[in-house]
Amino acid sequence: MGKDKSSSRLSLPAFLLPTLKFPLRPGRSIDFSVPSSSSPESQANPTPVTALRVSRTQPDTLRCSTCSTDLAFASQIVSKGFTGRHGRAYLVAPPTDPSAPTSYSTADLINIRVARCESRQLVTGWHTVADISCLVCHTKLGWKYVDAKEHSQRYKVGKFILETERVLTYKSWEDVPASPRPRWQQDPAGGAAGQGPDVEFDSDDDDECDEIFAGTWNPDVVAKRRSRQVSYERE
Repeated sequence: MGKDKSSSRLSLPAFLLPTLKFPLRPGRSIDFSVPSSSSPESQANPTPVTALRVSRTQPDTLRCSTCSTDLAFASQIVSKGFTGRHGRAYLVAPPTDPSAPTSYSTADLINIRVARCESRQLVTGWHTVADISCLVCHTKLGWKYVDAKEHSQRYKVGKFILETERVLTYKSWEDVPASPRPRWQQDPAGGAAGQGPDVEFDSDDDDECDEIFAGTWNPDVVAKRRSRQVSYERE
């Protein structure tokens, strides 16, 4: 009997975001000594350091929580109020951008494997669904709606259920040069009107939304949390 080649074939994932990184050149050292020919004026006026701020540089993505493989953009989420096998779930639409630089069917999510269709009775009635799993680690992620018996449920056809227990939201934060404050944000003495960090509320962050509703959102705390996330991603 021959061995099933498809089960042992290595599946390489596609990527939604660019993965270019610039490694440090080995063998280079920084010379902190002051040249003897330097004048006192040059020592008293060091080169100004560019101020940095933490900023979102790429759109948020949904990834497999087991192997961190890209699955969809967070903007593809239609609803966060669905229920799967393991609790809360997202209803996610298929990709709509035909110019995306990836080689996958626009009828399905990226990096998923769709199983056979079957009829299944869900909370909202009978549906024809197909289970979906991660293309790389084969973890079951949810299912795809193929058909619905009730006309009121047909809006879900072609969309996907992603279990929140099986996926994670990846947010890309990086240090970017801080833009100067406009004049209307400065006091008459020329200083900044506010002493706290210039941090804006992120409505796509579930933690920040919870803090807003609880009345505990704090720009200083948010800035520190984002900085820690940037440091963690660099490691």
